[in-house]
Amino acid sequence: MKNKRIVYVFLLVICILGFSRCASTGFLMAKAKVTHFGDSYPPKEEDSKIDVYVTNKPTQEYTEFAQITCGDTNDQWSLEQITRKAREIGADGIIIIGKVGSSGVGVPIGTSTYVVNEEYGMTAVEIRYK
Repeated sequence: MKNKRIVYVFLLVICILGFSRCASTGFLMAKAKVTHFGDSYPPKEEDSKIDVYVTNKPTQEYTEFAQITCGDTNDQWSLEQITRKAREIGADGIIIIGKVGSSGVGVPIGTSTYVVNEEYGMTAVEIRYK
C-alpha cells in the first residue's frame, strides 16, 4: 500500500511539472479573433493610444461594438494582440472581461483525484467613445 501511494505521488509530481511546463510556452503565439456586434469604424494609426480598462469601466459614455479574444497562455502577448487588433478595427479602448478558457489535468490518488486547473487567454470588449 505504501509503495502504491509513492507511485501516485510520483505520478502527480510528473503531471504537475509537465502541465506547468506546457502552460509556460503558450499556444504557439495565438492571434486575436474578432466578433463584431456593432458598427464598423476606420482603423487607427499603429502608435495610437488604446485605453485599457480592467477593474473599472470608462467614466465617459461609450458604445460596445466588438469582442476580441486571444487564447495564449502569456497574458502580455494576449494583451498586445488584442490592442493591436483593437487599433485595426478602430476602437478607442478595451474592457478586459475575463479569460478565454481553462485546461487541467487530474491524477487519481487512492479514492480521490487531485486536479490542477489553469485559466488562459484574454477576452475584451472593444469600445468607441460617444
